[in-house]
Amino acid sequence: MNLPEHLVIDASVAAKWFLKDARESDVDLASDILLACLADEVELHAPQILPYEVCGILARACGQVKGNPPRLEKTQAVEFAKAFFQIPIHISAAIEDECIAAMEMAVDYAKGSYDMTYIRLAETLNCQWCTADEQIIRTVPSSFPLHRVLLLSTLR
Repeated sequence: MNLPEHLVIDASVAAKWFLKDARESDVDLASDILLACLADEVELHAPQILPYEVCGILARACGQVKGNPPRLEKTQAVEFAKAFFQIPIHISAAIEDECIAAMEMAVDYAKGSYDMTYIRLAETLNCQWCTADEQIIRTVPSSFPLHRVLLLSTLR
């Protein structure tokens, strides 16, 4: 896999490091990113929201959804959360200017504010935001910075 030197990742990618059941696609690609990070081949970055989002996904995986059994037991989720905090991801603190810029992008592009924190960080670092959420690039205005988005599935 040919990865850039720096990459902003979001929870849709990071969660795949822990949720590896049939409900997840592209787990192998997410794992390759993690291995590249651990081998110092790529430097991972994320806004301050990432740990909360990952823990939220792990918590939801402990609940039943539409009659399906939970994907994780609470003890597994806790262990995965602890493991997540050991991964060398550079977490950027919330800074007023960056938060406001992300909020403005959310309004301008009719996208979620959290999503725009990732793309704003990618702009600041002059790199790409890797996401497994393909919805983010659907129905975007021509001014949307598509060149900053790297869909996980395209790494295949």
